[in-house]
Amino acid sequence: MRLKQFLKSKTFYKHLGLSILITGALLWITLQSLSLYTNHGEEIKVPNLYSLSLEKGTDLIKETKLRYTVYDSVYNPNLPAGCILDQSPKANALVKRNRNLFLTINSQKPEQVRFPNLVANSFRQAYEILITNGFKIGTLDYVDYDYYNLVLYPKFKGDSIKQGDLIDKGSSIDLVLGKGKNVKVRTPELIGKYYADAQERIILSNLNIGRVNFDNSVRNLSDSLNAQVYQQSNAYDENSKIAPGSRINIWLTTDSIKIKDAKAYFESQLLK
Repeated sequence: MRLKQFLKSKTFYKHLGLSILITGALLWITLQSLSLYTNHGEEIKVPNLYSLSLEKGTDLIKETKLRYTVYDSVYNPNLPAGCILDQSPKANALVKRNRNLFLTINSQKPEQVRFPNLVANSFRQAYEILITNGFKIGTLDYVDYDYYNLVLYPKFKGDSIKQGDLIDKGSSIDLVLGKGKNVKVRTPELIGKYYADAQERIILSNLNIGRVNFDNSVRNLSDSLNAQVYQQSNAYDENSKIAPGSRINIWLTTDSIKIKDAKAYFESQLLK
């Protein structure tokens, strides 16, 4: 009886109300503390740091209440030394406050690597070796030799080079190759391809990149990387072939209408 009387008494309800109030207050404080600790609901848009100097980039990072770590450095001769070449997470990604950004910066000078052996390899083998070692393909020079696409010797800045020579990483390497007997190659289909893809397709077709022409829609480096081919010399024709080492000129744009029209025209030509 005493328990029932106590449960009905004002004292019980006062204690119960006080307990609920204290529990609620503790829960609210805990949730608020957790929210502050994790920045719950607060997201920050990652700024675009590409090509900024490290000083300007880090100032911008601090302004947006983020942190950074210089993760790597590579060499790009087209941009100033010390500028930011890459970032992770990428620009415009939504992240929490104090998120650490990993930066890749442009080194003061290129790394030098010992040149690999290319002599007597096929062009495809040489291509893979060069790319794997951080080099680019320059000009393909075909000369009289019975075996088609066999590497006779590589060149750098006009001079022949050999295995073990120290060469700047990222350099363009020219290849002197055998042209075989009466060999012809097909021109690649380039309409609508991005600049880098078009370059690779030309080289892998055993041809050379000729004049590269950008229209007025291409205003900067970023535009050039996103430009697409809307015209090419030696238009693709599955029934027509040209000599290996021939040069292919390309015209590029970022104008989507011009690209669409070029694709439509190309497809109409294939149906003829």
